[in-house]
Amino acid sequence: MSIVLDDRFIRPRYNGHCFADLPATIKWILTGQGSPGLDPALLTAVGPCDTVVLFFVDSFGWRFFERYQDRYPFLSDIGRGGSVNRLTAQFPSTTAAHITCIHTGLPPGRSGVFEWQYYEPSLDAIITPLPFARADSKQPNSLPREAAQTVFPQGTLYQELGQLGVESFVFQSRAFTPSTCSDTYLQGAQVHPCYTFSEALTNLATLLQKPRSGPAYFLFYFDQIDLIGHCYGPDSPQFQVEIDTFLTAVERLFWRPLAGRLQRTLFALIADHGQAAVNPETTVYLNDETRFPGLVPMLRTDRAGRPLVPAGACRDFFLYVEDDRLDEAHALLTRQLEGCAQVCRTVDLIEAGLFGPLPLSSRFLDRVGNLVVLPFAGESVWWYEKDKFEMTKHGAHGGLTPDEVEIPLLLFYF
Repeated sequence: MSIVLDDRFIRPRYNGHCFADLPATIKWILTGQGSPGLDPALLTAVGPCDTVVLFFVDSFGWRFFERYQDRYPFLSDIGRGGSVNRLTAQFPSTTAAHITCIHTGLPPGRSGVFEWQYYEPSLDAIITPLPFARADSKQPNSLPREAAQTVFPQGTLYQELGQLGVESFVFQSRAFTPSTCSDTYLQGAQVHPCYTFSEALTNLATLLQKPRSGPAYFLFYFDQIDLIGHCYGPDSPQFQVEIDTFLTAVERLFWRPLAGRLQRTLFALIADHGQAAVNPETTVYLNDETRFPGLVPMLRTDRAGRPLVPAGACRDFFLYVEDDRLDEAHALLTRQLEGCAQVCRTVDLIEAGLFGPLPLSSRFLDRVGNLVVLPFAGESVWWYEKDKFEMTKHGAHGGLTPDEVEIPLLLFYF
């Protein structure tokens, strides 16, 4: 029977109106190979292209774009002469899944990198794949280097484009470039690590004006809006200032200098997800024995006997429950989280297509938990171990509320 999601949630619109559809579209625009993943109706203003420039702005969800679209001339230019589209994030609405998708073309159900942290069977540990560390470690790139072959899907969009004669260039922060993750995901691209985003914008604008012998794809990834949102919340003045700083810099350092100087070039801007406001003081912790009696013994353990927790995030908590206790755990959580979250069996979400088109990969199926807690707006559910796992964020994502799922795709053809 098909799952009935709470009407406060939004399903990802794969196959035409989702972040996951962008990589195939970029390939099609630059090479004519394959077919556009995005609905062709969204691409009617796109002419013949030699160059695609993609700004990937972490956490700049649709509601933030709506708030600022009339305040910056370059956004007004896009509104008048380009196209503004409301898409959906993938599920989970998490950075890890979307970073993986933009570099490999794979949705979470095929890449296997579906959340910020999850159980990796080959390492018998809960890991954070992008920092490439155990979830309880504060040391990035501390997993065995050879594990990258298993942790990450192999093969990148840049390698594929290169085989078709397209050069790729990636601009992103030196904070995580190089790293085990970026070394894997950026194979086939020319990588430009930057100290600041103003440096990145200046270098990108300069490179775009240099002559090239063939088609090219430029990706600029900006993560600071997401970081500030987690720290202060998406409705905070700090968050608003960070967005203003970013949009002002794009206007002054990129858009104005390149006005009238680009030809046969598509500019695109997309977010991976938005952010939902959350309050650490009201977080529900599932290892609170008084509220969830008997839950911990229902959970699967690693080879040392430790529960496989926590996986996912506070907006989409994935649980690894013993198969013969699944109904019991589902009933307990549903009862105790009434009004706070919907509790779903993962198999139902898979059948409903939330992780992407079927079939899904064995890599994903081996990693994903069998029960998912999806908090409603303003709620958060997590696991408490002092100095290891605590909910300290004021902005979060991963779930299915509009604030998390709705994202902008802006297109402007030069």
